[in-house]
Amino acid sequence: MTHIEIQRRFSDLDPLGHVNNVAYHDYLQEARMGLIGTLDAVVNDDYAQIVVSQEIRHVKPLGYSRQPVVIEARVTDMARTSYTIVYRILDEHGDVAAEATTRLAVVDTVSGRPMRMPEDLRERLLAAI
Repeated sequence: MTHIEIQRRFSDLDPLGHVNNVAYHDYLQEARMGLIGTLDAVVNDDYAQIVVSQEIRHVKPLGYSRQPVVIEARVTDMARTSYTIVYRILDEHGDVAAEATTRLAVVDTVSGRPMRMPEDLRERLLAAI
């Protein structure tokens, strides 16, 4: 499991002083890139990784704090052409503010069609389970 710290920005807040739901997607993107980046699996000329779906379940609101949000991220549910990352978004007290999943597909960079996950990518992702 990877832990990624993300600073909340004042612009993330809605009129009620809570982190806007759209900002959660930005936080997840940062966490995803942090996780995949540690595996050296972000950029490749032979294939790309695209988000197929993303789901967030909000548990409690995040307010503004100078303390970072901590996102726990790990890879689960690997298939032939895709995999899932699960996340827990923790507030400054370590309480779960949200849980989320992102399904990513591996696609051919020329055709844009799903392709069998290359073995080197599969091995790197297995290390993050």
